[in-house]
Order: sequence, then C-alpha cells, then structure tokens
Amino acid sequence: MLKVLEPAYISLYISFNQVEKLAKQLIAKEIGRVIPVNVEGDDDDTGLRIRVEIDESSLSDDEAIYLASRGFAVDQPYRSAHFVLEALTEGVPYEILPRLGHDDGEFGTYFLVEIPYHWYITKEE
Repeated sequence: MLKVLEPAYISLYISFNQVEKLAKQLIAKEIGRVIPVNVEGDDDDTGLRIRVEIDESSLSDDEAIYLASRGFAVDQPYRSAHFVLEALTEGVPYEILPRLGHDDGEFGTYFLVEIPYHWYITKEE
C-alpha cells in the first residue's frame, strides 16, 4: 500500500561544506578568483536561517559592488545564502527545516531542506 502513496515533499541533507564549496565556485565564476567565505546557521525556536559570510577584506570596492549585483552582498549574508541555495536546488522552491544536524566529521554540519515532490520529479526527468 505504501508504494501507491505519493509524497508531498522530499527532504534533502545539505552540509555547510556543500554550501561553502558552491558559494566559492559561484563567486570565482563572477570575479575570476576564489575568496574566503564562511557558512553558519542561526537556529532558534522559530526556525533556522543560513548565512554565507563573504570576507570583504579580500575584495576591492568594485568587486564588492559587482558581486552584490550578481546576488552576493557582503552586508546581506542571508541573501547570499538564499542565492547559493537556489543554485543548489536548481531554482526549485525550498524550505529550510528547523534545527541543525550534528557535525559528523566526514559530512560536516548539515541542515534539512524540503522541496515539493512534484518539483523534484520534474527536475529528475
């Protein structure tokens, strides 16, 4: 009977390491070099928010302005994280679930993201 049911959402484990790696790649694609970024999560009773902190000391003013126009803002770490997560989920609407997962050493600290099942199926085809 379980096999005839269709899920409403798919949950994905996403590690801070994955977000950091993709953020560095996306930034390098824009400015031609890798710069330091730090990924963190703000976890409270109402939810979890992911931040991508960009090391602004490694950017010129022109680079900072250009990156802001491309989705990465030095002074808006939540916006930068959203930009990376959108790229990671290929534009599929997502929701970050509350509570961080533990740091297991190999995979790193992770969080859960839910995406609608019908979007998942569409992307898989």
